[in-house]
Amino acid sequence: MEYIALTIIIFAVSFYIFDNYTVGTKVFRIKDKNIPQSFDGYKILHLSDLHNSNYGHNNDILIKKINKLNPDLVCYTGDMVDKSSANSSNFFNLAEALSKKYPAYFITGNHEDRLWDNDRKKLFADIENLGIKILDNEKIRLRRDEGEMNLYGLNLEGKYFRRTYDKFTKELQLSKEDIEAILGGKEAGYTILLTHNPLYFEAYSDYGIDLTFSGHVHGGLIRLPIIGGILSPDRIFNPKYDRGLYEKKGSKIITSPGLGGTKLRFFNRPMIYMVILEVE
Repeated sequence: MEYIALTIIIFAVSFYIFDNYTVGTKVFRIKDKNIPQSFDGYKILHLSDLHNSNYGHNNDILIKKINKLNPDLVCYTGDMVDKSSANSSNFFNLAEALSKKYPAYFITGNHEDRLWDNDRKKLFADIENLGIKILDNEKIRLRRDEGEMNLYGLNLEGKYFRRTYDKFTKELQLSKEDIEAILGGKEAGYTILLTHNPLYFEAYSDYGIDLTFSGHVHGGLIRLPIIGGILSPDRIFNPKYDRGLYEKKGSKIITSPGLGGTKLRFFNRPMIYMVILEVE
């Protein structure tokens, strides 16, 4: 009986370490006839919710894994630092190493937005000094040879990160019109959106986004068969779009389970996501 108990304890501890202190890699192949021909095979690395965590010395475990993937572009979708501390050294060890090899774009999450003003300004200045472009409710055009596609960054207000109700006690929602008021109308061409919160995927789809990258939900923390993720930071049980790839009316969203922020993961390993675009 003692050996059985010891075996169970060893297994449980090993499983806990695996699910909370190691990092996996997953590759998604996104096929679409609207992807420009020159972007066929284009590799986008998606990183989210690091929360200033560290894997190895100066995040060298992450850096080595990413260099093996050799992306064409790196996209950070928020909460790479943590609101509880102005220290962002672990994130910068990662970002600095990657910025020497790969172009990158960054959007804020709710944790960056909740930093003190001076800390936030310093963070953004340091990010831009690395050559990383911060997309703050902006649109840009990505160019490769003769082809172009759109890259948008949507930074939602803090009220969209909690269960929030208006004066009529109706739950706050985001609409296509709300996005148009922030970003303007959608431009022609294949469009990728970076935004931290996946909860409003229906609105992103209605706006006309082809592919959205998001994070925030941490995979639902604990995942169970069939049920999926249990809880999101928005205090929503069984959150939609908690981890992986989803599709709605031809629009796709890829939600990263993140790389940090909690040590209570269960069947929910931290992940690096790589997306390869393919012309259908």
